[in-house]
Amino acid sequence: MNYICITFGPTLADPNYWWNDKERFSTQRAAERYGIEKMPIAGTFGYVVIEETEDSWQVVDELGAPANAVSISCDRLGTYSVQPAPKLIMV
Repeated sequence: MNYICITFGPTLADPNYWWNDKERFSTQRAAERYGIEKMPIAGTFGYVVIEETEDSWQVVDELGAPANAVSISCDRLGTYSVQPAPKLIMV
């Protein structure tokens, strides 16, 4: 198993897009520690720890923005992203 810690925060150019900083770890505890150490850095909203197995992934820890305001995704190449959740617009 691998653990990925993604720290995230707002970009200056577009407030609807967040920067992501990803690091891989061999233990969940090391990934959590890394995320906590990054929290005091200005502009960091929070962190997400993802447990990655051969055929699946799941969020095992998170701190920062509320769960309903964050969208966590992974594309078919295995690139993870944490972004603001899309807002529902009534037309």
